[in-house]
Amino acid sequence: MSENITDKQPNAESLNIYRRMLRATSEINRVAKNLKVDINRGQSYKAVAEADVLEAVKPVEERFGIYSFPVKRSIIKDDTLVTKTTYNGNESERTTYFLRLEVTYRFVNIDNPDDYMDIITYGDGVDTQDKAPGKAMTYADKYALLKAYKIQTGEDPDANPSGNMGRKKEEAVTYASQEQLKAAEEAGIDLPRLANYCKRGSVSELTADDVEKAIAMKKRAAEKKTTSQEGGN
Repeated sequence: MSENITDKQPNAESLNIYRRMLRATSEINRVAKNLKVDINRGQSYKAVAEADVLEAVKPVEERFGIYSFPVKRSIIKDDTLVTKTTYNGNESERTTYFLRLEVTYRFVNIDNPDDYMDIITYGDGVDTQDKAPGKAMTYADKYALLKAYKIQTGEDPDANPSGNMGRKKEEAVTYASQEQLKAAEEAGIDLPRLANYCKRGSVSELTADDVEKAIAMKKRAAEKKTTSQEGGN
C-alpha cells in the first residue's frame, strides 16, 4: 500500500499547493510517446497517450494530496470545411470540423480546498464526424498535466523545424477540383493509380498539388518523346 502525504511528514497537511506540486513534480518520471497517430496511409507520428499520463499522475496526486480537474472550458475558435470533388461523374462531399478550446485547469490542496492554483492550456480537435470536441478536451487536459508537472516525453518540439510558417491554411487542405481531375484524365493519367502512388486513401483525397505535378510530369514525358522521335528522323 502506497504512503500518502501524511505518512511522510508529521505536519504534512500544512504544506500549501505549491509545495505539494513541487514534491509531486520531483517524483513523476518520464512518460513515453507510445501512441501512434495516423495522418494518412503513408504518414503517422508518435504522441503521448492520455492513459499513460493519467497512470503517471494519479498515484502521485493521491500521495501528495492534490486533486486536479478542468474548472472552465471556453470555445475560442470553431470552423467547418466542406470539400467537394467529382470523379467519373460522381460528386462526393467531405466535411471536416475544427474546434479550439481554452481550458482553465485547477490543482487543489485536498486538505484546504481554498488553496489551489490554476493554469491555462489550449487544445485543438479536428474530425470528420463528431469527435472534434472530445479530441480538443483530451489534448488540453493532457498537456495541462504534462506542463504543470514538468513531465518529459522524450522529444523536444523545438528540435525540429516548423517548416513554412507562412503557408496559408487553405493551401494545406486544397483538394483537386473537378476541373483538375478532368484535365488529369484527359492527359492520360490513371487517377486511382496516382492516388495510390501519393498514398491517398482515394481519388477524392488527391490534392491540387498532386494533380498539378502529375500533369506536369506527363507533359514533360510527352515532350521528351516528341523530341526523341524528331531526332530519329
